Amino acid sequence: MKIEQIELALEFAVFIAAIITVFIYYRQLKLMSGQLSAMREISHAESSIALVEFLQNEEVRESRQKVRAELSKKSMQDWSDLEKEHASRVTANYDVVGALVKEGIATPQLIASNWGPSIIHCYEVLSPWIEEHRNRPGAKKSYWSNFEWLYNEAKACCN
Repeated sequence: MKIEQIELALEFAVFIAAIITVFIYYRQLKLMSGQLSAMREISHAESSIALVEFLQNEEVRESRQKVRAELSKKSMQDWSDLEKEHASRVTANYDVVGALVKEGIATPQLIASNWGPSIIHCYEVLSPWIEEHRNRPGAKKSYWSNFEWLYNEAKACCN
């Protein structure tokens, strides 16, 4: 009878230890989940900062300024080779930004709310340039499509 009581006490102790272990594991998993969420938020913030730095690069800013201030007043046929380089830099740059935003590197709202007017104006100025490149032999119709997507997001956000 005494052995049965000891066995019962040990089984109860093992049961309590198992419950405590499960509780501890649950708390650890919850803590790790919180840490992963915090790491994701930090990574997202760092990616957003890198994207902002990419957009604020002096050469890129100069090209956007040229497109908006000068190319917007000229027919595409009158663009110089240097102006075409600016057009190409802006389209390629905004295309990369669009691709990164689509992948979740930054929110469309972050980009559109800060660069929306520039995105909209540049796309409208450069749309003939984009169409010309899309219609070249061997080119895909999706050429610079991320810039077009970004333009639509900016229009939705800014209007």
